[in-house]
Amino acid sequence: MTTFAVQLSEFAKKAGANADLVVKKVAIDILARVVMRSPVDTGRFRGNWQLTVGAPASGNLATEDKGGASTVNAGTAALASFQVGPTIFITNNLPYGPRLEYEGYSKQAPSGMVRVTVSEFEGLIRKAIGEVNA
Repeated sequence: MTTFAVQLSEFAKKAGANADLVVKKVAIDILARVVMRSPVDTGRFRGNWQLTVGAPASGNLATEDKGGASTVNAGTAALASFQVGPTIFITNNLPYGPRLEYEGYSKQAPSGMVRVTVSEFEGLIRKAIGEVNA
């Protein structure tokens, strides 16, 4: 069994009956961190993060969200009836996203947004389990 599969198995045991809530909390935390780490000029890049369930978003939004709250709220709403099973996607389809993530294109986010957040994944799971099981 791969290391990631073992980690997911351990997560499921610790989360128990609260797995749906833990997954929602982690997904919202990840979305919020990615959104808030996104560089802001017009707010278009921040406003184009889309959280979907079952399939990734395929288009771009005309939304500008300099503060990020509307984008996080939309993602939270998308998870309202979520139950563990389908995949949760966090997508930004703007064409300059890869430059921002991988090429240090922005001084506001020189190390990207997604990679930095992914490195915190295990801690976010522990935090969510602790909150749910408290």
